[in-house]
Amino acid sequence: MTSSSRQHELLYFNGAGRAETIRISLHAAGINFTDTRFTGKDWPAIKPTTPLGGVPVLKVDGDSHCQSVSLARYAGKLGGFYPTDPLQALIVDEAIETLNELMAVAPKHSDPEELLKLRKEFQAGTMTKYVDFLEGLIQKNGGVGFASTPSIADLTLWGTVKMIRTGDWTGIDATFIESYAGIVATVESIAKDDKVVAYYASRE
Repeated sequence: MTSSSRQHELLYFNGAGRAETIRISLHAAGINFTDTRFTGKDWPAIKPTTPLGGVPVLKVDGDSHCQSVSLARYAGKLGGFYPTDPLQALIVDEAIETLNELMAVAPKHSDPEELLKLRKEFQAGTMTKYVDFLEGLIQKNGGVGFASTPSIADLTLWGTVKMIRTGDWTGIDATFIESYAGIVATVESIAKDDKVVAYYASRE
């Protein structure tokens, strides 16, 4: 049985987050998947049904699979957003893991003023280190993208940059990313990709 003939259901909150790369890639693969979205109030009931208490979860023929990068890689292979060359695949994996780790290590605090202070320090230190690294990977690839073709790392980077630019990442300067020419070029390129445009057209 081919992957396109299997039944796919993606479970995630009603937002982009860690699921958008998977959604775009499955759509690009021509898979008519069920895009199950839920709100925060529904999460307590859904959480115990997931393999490890988190989302996204991708059900394939009823079997639940988890871990966002693994799901993105699976969907990316189906949708043409994952390199066949092993070294390029390594770099794409390196980039997407770095982006996920960047989100995970961002400071959290219940006090709004303390959170802003911690995030300012984070932006000047750890975040700059990570983003410098990502920019370096893009420059080594010629200045646009992490591989010779659009990838799941490009898609994930685009989602992260949108969070920063719209102010959804509390305490991070909305213009922080604009000095990174390769990152800016990559997100502009992936936003115009035919498969990405087709996905959002299908959502209208």
